[in-house]
Amino acid sequence: MDVTQIGLGVTLLVIGALTLIGPVALVSGPLTYLVTGATLLVTGYALLIGLWQSRQPN
Repeated sequence: MDVTQIGLGVTLLVIGALTLIGPVALVSGPLTYLVTGATLLVTGYALLIGLWQSRQPN
């Protein structure tokens, strides 16, 4: 993974976390929590796998 991919992953995680705790979630209801939670899980998993693979020797 290069710096751009890591930066995008971290940015998505931050935006997702802010959506979960922000006022938008209070207005939108439980569907926002489900979609944002799923997005956070997928993004976090992809970021961890990418970082793990980049540290493994080829």
